[in-house]
Amino acid sequence: MSVETATKPSFDDVVGRMSAGYKTVGQMAYDVIRECIITGVLAPGEHLRQEELAERLGVSRIPVRTALMQLESEGLVSFHPHRGAVVRTLTVEQVREIYELRVLLESHALRKSIARMTSARAARLRELGTALDEPHVSSSLAEERAAFYRELYDAGENPVAVGIIEDLRNSVGRYLLGLRVGHDQGGHRHLATLAARGDVDAAVAHLHEHLEIVSRRIVEVLSEEAETAPVAKPRRRQAK
Repeated sequence: MSVETATKPSFDDVVGRMSAGYKTVGQMAYDVIRECIITGVLAPGEHLRQEELAERLGVSRIPVRTALMQLESEGLVSFHPHRGAVVRTLTVEQVREIYELRVLLESHALRKSIARMTSARAARLRELGTALDEPHVSSSLAEERAAFYRELYDAGENPVAVGIIEDLRNSVGRYLLGLRVGHDQGGHRHLATLAARGDVDAAVAHLHEHLEIVSRRIVEVLSEEAETAPVAKPRRRQAK
């Protein structure tokens, strides 16, 4: 496994890439803000000021507020008294629990997928794995990674499981910010090869190793942030 630096897009990059072709401004606002949270453009704990977001998106505050409320229901945004909306932060314990669930769900999905592997899916999986191992900027990385794992877990036959897996991945993926925690060089292609040839135990072991390393790296990032965060000084009580 390795940790690589990926180029993180700006908010305006995401708007430019995603703003065309929408029937409603509400859907556009939701998709852009969600993408910015997942990719780390909007960092954990960052204030989401409705007026500023509306101006940068070129819409009114109403679709922005609706989008933020929907993202709150998905666990990506939190509303706080006197602070408004912020990008949700997770604790170390929550991250560990998320990865425990991911190991269980993704191992299950991988075993089911390999049992139904076809030659067409195997070829497609190798193609996606090879492409994913190439250098990326964050925006294309997220899209190609999603495509690879949907094929790996046979999303067409396991839509509920894959949907839950993607929600869990999205809830922690933004903590990597500009870091790309990946397999060893050629690791996605190797995982695709193991799955394509039906080597269930080796494929599951490879997946477990990857998830363990990613989990440990996110915990390290959270721990480093906690150590460097300024300590709030207690307010002095004024004498009456």
